[in-house]
Amino acid sequence: MFACACALQVDESVQELDRRVPPVVKEVPTYARSAAAEVQKTGIMGTATGLAKSAIARAEPKARDLYTRYEPVAERKAAEAWAALNRLPLVPSVTRAVLPTAAQLSAKYNSAVLDGAKRGNSVATYLPLVPTERIARVFANPAADTAPATAPEMQPIPTQ
Repeated sequence: MFACACALQVDESVQELDRRVPPVVKEVPTYARSAAAEVQKTGIMGTATGLAKSAIARAEPKARDLYTRYEPVAERKAAEAWAALNRLPLVPSVTRAVLPTAAQLSAKYNSAVLDGAKRGNSVATYLPLVPTERIARVFANPAADTAPATAPEMQPIPTQ
């Protein structure tokens, strides 16, 4: 009798848990078995590469959509923040001191990424480039409604 009551409670608990667990979580064991079978068949490197490519293929369209939607907003907010920072006493002079080094390091990074990609380095193909021209354009011309006429402006990043 006691065993039947315990079994009934366990069954009710399992059913309640099954209702509350999201469907994605329920699919994890299936994906794990599929990945394990793939590892057995093609080896660990082939499987890792295949899984990474599959994940990128699924995520890329959504990422592109988010980027195109929010990128202009982020750019405008960055320009507004720059205009506000430029009103602080030391920011323009510190910027003039740091800017040449930052521009040089950005150019070196971009060059290293491009060279790595040309040589076939698969990691380099996924690394983003620093958009130096875009940064110079955005920060050289802050939004007119947020920057006072007397606020100093950041100098464009020189390109090499």
